[in-house]
Amino acid sequence: MTDKPSGMKKLLVLDANQRSALAITRSLGKRGLSVVTADYIEPALAAASGYAAGSFSYVDPTSDPIRFLKEIRENVHRLGVDIVIPASDITTMLLVGHPEYVGPARLACPSAESYEQLTDKQRLLALASSFGLSVPSTQAAYSATQITSAATEFGYPLVLKPSRSRYLKGGRIVSTGVRIVNTARQLATTLNHLDWLGDIPCLVQKYIPGTGAGVFAICGPDGPHAWFAHRRLREKPPAGGVSVLSECTSIDPVMREGAEQLLAAAKWFGVAMIEFRVAVDGTPYLMEVNGRFWGSLQLAIDCGIDFPWLLYELVNGNTPSIPLTYPTGRRLRWLLGDVDNLLLQLRDDRLGAGGKLRSIGEFLRTFLGPACRQEVFRWSDSGPGLREARQWFGSLLE
Repeated sequence: MTDKPSGMKKLLVLDANQRSALAITRSLGKRGLSVVTADYIEPALAAASGYAAGSFSYVDPTSDPIRFLKEIRENVHRLGVDIVIPASDITTMLLVGHPEYVGPARLACPSAESYEQLTDKQRLLALASSFGLSVPSTQAAYSATQITSAATEFGYPLVLKPSRSRYLKGGRIVSTGVRIVNTARQLATTLNHLDWLGDIPCLVQKYIPGTGAGVFAICGPDGPHAWFAHRRLREKPPAGGVSVLSECTSIDPVMREGAEQLLAAAKWFGVAMIEFRVAVDGTPYLMEVNGRFWGSLQLAIDCGIDFPWLLYELVNGNTPSIPLTYPTGRRLRWLLGDVDNLLLQLRDDRLGAGGKLRSIGEFLRTFLGPACRQEVFRWSDSGPGLREARQWFGSLLE
């Protein structure tokens, strides 16, 4: 890889197999910036983009986080990187906690204290409650006995939520997960599988019937600069997962006000995804904050809110120009993810023939919608889409 021309910024985008990393690479590459991509997965999605100036691989950070940090440091110096942009919870968590490993480059993330304030769910809920924001009824439990006691008080269904999505233990990263429990018998079984209990608190929450929603923001030293919102139309798996078809929407003023209070209190810098659950009476309850780019980032970029470019400007101390509004109703489809969604429904015997026919009809109805763009495959940058298709068809033949 050749040295960068004088004056040109070189950026390192991590987690290159994430669709958000592809969106970042395309956004900044189109602006004439030199973007290097990296991941432990090869070949990575963003590395196939025509806007990627180069790529390299690193060790899986979950298995060897210290080696990962050292490899990032080595490549930052080797390549002359100016700015490092992580695109997953894991790499963000590691680099926020150890920013010295990206020096002399700048890390496009909040400070460690800001990050902990909003991504530690126990601290987040305490902060939100102090502002009078709506949060689910919650008890922190440190043992199976305390969880059972809280369940007796709350009743069923209830939610068992680890205070952290991931944490370091014994030189490795441990991933956790949220569990919804519907009966006392199910709780007894679930308690045997909470391997993280005892390492971090379990937040036992009263279940809030409703739908998921959220707002996306980017903050500079002086507060939020831009906002965006979308709704998920289909997910993989169908019962709830990553978005495969999404639609941009207007921003809920109550959610925005609550999110703005949290971000200001934490002195947040960079991007954030603030998630809520909207109850049947319309009340938005705060769920969590993610301090990294989100999966369907490309939708915001297509609507004129170019978060990667705004982040680049803010990191460089500039005041970015931001549209006052954006069009609503536009859609983004992750095509192969949507196909997976359909296949999962067709294999689900619980749907019955009628339900499966409706699923096919809905897939076809939205396939050719004029307001919908493809997320991965784009004629102007076809490499990532072709690479993903080869991997997808290859997995079918295994």
